[in-house]
This record gives sequence, structure tokens and C-alpha cells, in this order.
Amino acid sequence: MFAVVSLGLVLSGTLAGAATPALAQAVPSGPPIRLFPPPDRLTAPEADPGGQPGAGRVLDDPLASPGRSAAPLSLTPLLAPAPDRAPSFDVVPIVVPPSAIAVETLGPLDPDGAGPLAGAAGLGNDPWRGIPRAEVLALLTELPTLTPSPAVKELQRRLLLSRGSPAAAPGEPEPARRFGALRVEKLAAMGDPRGAADLAALLPEAMTADEAAARALTDAELLAGPLDCAAATERAKPFSGPYWQRVELFCRLRAGRIGGGMPTETGAAPAGDDLAFEMLREQPGGDADFLRVAEAMAGGPAVRPRSLKDPSPLTLAALRALQAALPPDVLSLTDPARLAAVASNSGTDPATRVTAAERAATALFLDSRRLEEAYRAAPAKGDELLRLKDAAARDRTARTRALVQQAMLAAMGGVRRVELAGLALELLDPPMLAGPVGAVVADMLDTLSPTPDAAALAPAAARLCFALGRADKGKRWHDLALRSRPTAEVARLWPLAVIALGPPPGGGALGLAGWLDESLRGADPEARARVAGQLALLQAMGLAVPEEAWRRTADPEESAPTPADAARPPTADPALWQRLAEASADRRVGETALAALLLLGNAGPAGTPPAVVARVVGALRAVGLDGDARAIAREAAAALAG
Repeated sequence: MFAVVSLGLVLSGTLAGAATPALAQAVPSGPPIRLFPPPDRLTAPEADPGGQPGAGRVLDDPLASPGRSAAPLSLTPLLAPAPDRAPSFDVVPIVVPPSAIAVETLGPLDPDGAGPLAGAAGLGNDPWRGIPRAEVLALLTELPTLTPSPAVKELQRRLLLSRGSPAAAPGEPEPARRFGALRVEKLAAMGDPRGAADLAALLPEAMTADEAAARALTDAELLAGPLDCAAATERAKPFSGPYWQRVELFCRLRAGRIGGGMPTETGAAPAGDDLAFEMLREQPGGDADFLRVAEAMAGGPAVRPRSLKDPSPLTLAALRALQAALPPDVLSLTDPARLAAVASNSGTDPATRVTAAERAATALFLDSRRLEEAYRAAPAKGDELLRLKDAAARDRTARTRALVQQAMLAAMGGVRRVELAGLALELLDPPMLAGPVGAVVADMLDTLSPTPDAAALAPAAARLCFALGRADKGKRWHDLALRSRPTAEVARLWPLAVIALGPPPGGGALGLAGWLDESLRGADPEARARVAGQLALLQAMGLAVPEEAWRRTADPEESAPTPADAARPPTADPALWQRLAEASADRRVGETALAALLLLGNAGPAGTPPAVVARVVGALRAVGLDGDARAIAREAAAALAG
């Protein structure tokens, strides 16, 4: 039996409008705010001996890991805007802490708490303490699965694979879907069929009762390939219907021979397959594309589809088994798992294949090794490899990046290799830095030495290596940049280097001042906002940021807020913002991680406002997830350093 605090979210009169359709309207912009101010600037709202409020005891450092009784992190801006100062970047909505607390007793734990990861490998021994099962299930259904962030995806994976389950509140009805099955489905949707299968093996009862989870896992295995037919057949036993009949037919076709088509281990054709074809043809709403490909697998006419705008996982798996060519319109697919299946089909046109591969890799559904294979298959025309600089200036597509990689493999001279590596770095967009596309470029850099001859590459190379978590290699390039190019480009790397390598000796105050001097020289409002975001990340990671540093990021020439400014939407969901603060203050690890992932969404750290990322980083550190916090901060800082 457990006790949890039921969060009664009570908004003030000022914020009541934010709960109405006006929530879509923006919180007015303000000057740079301190997300995690130094403790000596915070006081409790108590009266001093002279009766003046705000002069009481000093509050605890909000970056310190609070105990169970610690107060939630403050949700209001902690640096009030000066009346004569203009705002520099938007802030998240202010949420008033709950005014009422009710204690409820939870019922027995959900039986679906098995998981391959326990203790430090996952999220601790009791990740779901303090949050009722119904709330976990509601939040879990909203968990994003298409993030381009490796740090976010790793935290998601550990959250879903961790051992432990939430307890049901007294009298809570049985949910429509079980906790274990929902976790399997999410792992499959985020492109981790192996993790989903490992979890499903520990939860046979939950999988037997949830056909949606069983299908999601089977589809993920079909797309990633190869399908474990024995496991899929066992998984299908509790269910019936055309989908499972098609899966069975695919497995029989792949393992046997029907009509002299595909090879078989025994040489004998399985009986009853003609009847299986007939039954599937007669069923309404069947998968006609799959049946045509299945007939080709059975020895029928070769299939060359002219259009595949919405192919099923079974169809793509069957086409890959045949190594059949795929039409260019498969690039209209938005599902990265299907794009990964297109890219892994060696019969696909190379131009189509390389585009599908890069899109899938950017979404983390294809690793760098298979992306390199697709890059190498892209054909060059004429003397394209000699004119890559001109090509890159007008075409920043996957094919151009593939040609740069091919040219790098063929280049022998050091000057040419440095030139090509610089071109590859220029072609990287921020969402690509921390994933497989960035890893391919980093592998190219590994063939170069960080010597003065390569000094022009050093800032971008350091940024890429830090974004990927390759701290040692990043440090070598960063040191070269500091020796060779003391410019604003190098100065922008300082926050990223601090986050990737840890705070410098002495707290980094001198480096902070120098970085601000260089970064704010002639800075426009956008550049100042970027600097303010970097300050927020540094402070969230524990670096002391003086008050003056925040003031310097404000733009003295910026005009006062206008009605158009007030129409901008808020930068974070108020309910999630509140949940994150309270869960982290009470050290509820699973709930904190879940709220953090929902706040980051599919945009990930590189696409989320720095103020939100900084609060997420601080919350994760408060519950002991320091490695995840640093990885998320590193990706956000790498995006801001560009």
C-alpha cells in the first residue's frame, strides 16, 4: 500500500484566463529570467523582524537534490523585469502551486511490472512511487515516439524497460489496456522491436489479452527485419483474422517453396497454400498489394509496383525478401519505420534509397552503419565528385551528403580531405548533429588529425563531437579552435564545452565573462536570446551565473511589448510544467521522467525553447538522472552554438 499526494491545481484569478481558450495566447515576453538563481538571492516569503516581507530565511539551492519533504521548484520568474528594460525572449506560463493537498491510499501494484532493466540500469528500484496507475497510463499514451534526439530516446527506452509498476488507487477500475502491453506497443512504435520483444517475453499474460500490442510488435519486426516467425506464430495463437493469416502465409512463403518460386530447406512445398491464397482473396478489405507480392514469392509473375503510397509492413517485408524495386512515390511516406524498410531493400533505386535512409536515420530508425551503406550506393554523374562545393551551395539533400562521403573515401591528399570534411560539416542541419547522420560525418573526421592544417574545421568539428557525446575527441578539436581561431564562432562553443566536459576549475566565472563579451558584441535580439538560452542551460547544470550576466543579455534598444507579442502561444503546457516541478521536488523518478519527455515532445532538446529544456534538465538532476540531464543539455547547447 502506498500513499501519494493528489495534486489539486488551483490557478489564481490572473491565470484563470490561461485555462480558457486564452491559453492559446502568449505569456507576455519579459527580460531574461533566472530559472535556477543562486541561493543567496532567494528568501522565503516571511516577514523580517522589522515587519518587511521577503527578508527571512534563505531557501535551499534549487539545484541541490531535494529530499522527500522539499518544496517544489518555484514556477514564477525569479528575476523581475525592470520597468525600463525590454524583453529578450519568451518565458513559460506561470502556474500557481496547488492550494490543497489530499492524501490517498493506493491499492495493490499492477502485475505488469516486469522489465529487463532494474536498479541503476533502469530508473531505480521503485520508479513509479507516488503516482496512481490511471495517471501513468494516461500520460504513457501521449509519449512521443518520433524524436530526433538520442538522449531523449534513450531515456524513453529505459523508462519503458524498467522493472516496476504503478499502484492502482482504491476502487480504481481495471484499465482498458494493461500497463505492460502499452509499454510493448510504445517500444515498437519508437523503433525498438528487440526491446519490445524482450519485454513481451516477460509479460505473456498481458500480450495474450492485447492484440494491438501484439500487432505493433509484429509490424515493427517485419519492418526492421528479419521477422522471427516462430515467435510471431506463438504470439498469434490467441488471435484470429486476416492479419494473422497473412503473417502465417508470409512465414510459410519465406521458409518453403510454392509453385517452384523461393528455395526451401526441405525441397517440399507446404500443403494448403493455394487454399490460403483463395481465402485471403475472398476476404473484404484485404491487403491486395501484399497478395500480389506473395504470389511472386510463390513463383508467380515478378512484381514491379508502379505506386506504393501506403504499403503495409507485410508488403514491404515481402518486397525486401524478393529484393524487388520500389517506386519513387514511397518517399511520400512519413513513417520512419517504413522508410527504414525501404532503405534496407537493396532492390530500391539508389536515389530513392539514400533519401529514405537519411530520413529514417534522422528519426533514429536506422543506424549509422546502414546509412553509410545507402550513401555509398548513391550514383555520381559525370564529374560531380569534383564539383561538390558548387553542388552543396544549391542542393543540401541526402544525395549531396552521400556524394561528399564517397569523395572522402576516394580522396588521398590531406588538403582535399580537409576540404571535404569541412563541406560535410556545413551540410549538417541541427537536428542531424547528435544522431546517425552526424555520426557518419564524425567518422570522417576520425581520419583527420586536429593539426593546424585543419584549424578551419575545428569549431564545427568540436561542436559535432560534443553533440554526439564524444567528449575526448571534441576536446582535441576545441583546444585547436582556441589556439587557432579566437573568434565569436569559437566563443559560442564555451557553454557547450562546459556542459560536455564539466565545469572548469574555479567555477568558470572568468570564462563566462569572456564568452559573454565576445558573444554579445554587436549581437542582434536573436543572438541575445540564444545567449540567454545558453545561460539557462549552464545554470541548470550547476554553474553559478551572476545577476549581471542575465542583465547583459537584455537588448537595450528593443521596444516595449506590443499586442502582437501578447498573441504568441505559451512555450509549455502549464499542467505538465506543474507536474514536473512537483514530481522532481518529491523525487518521484518515473513521473519526473515522463513529464520531462512530454515537455520535450517530438522536437527534442534542439527544437524546444531553452527555458523549457533548462527546467527539464534541473528536474532530472533533482531525481538523480544526471547522465540523462547532461545528454539533453548537451544536445540543446549544440543547437544553440551554431
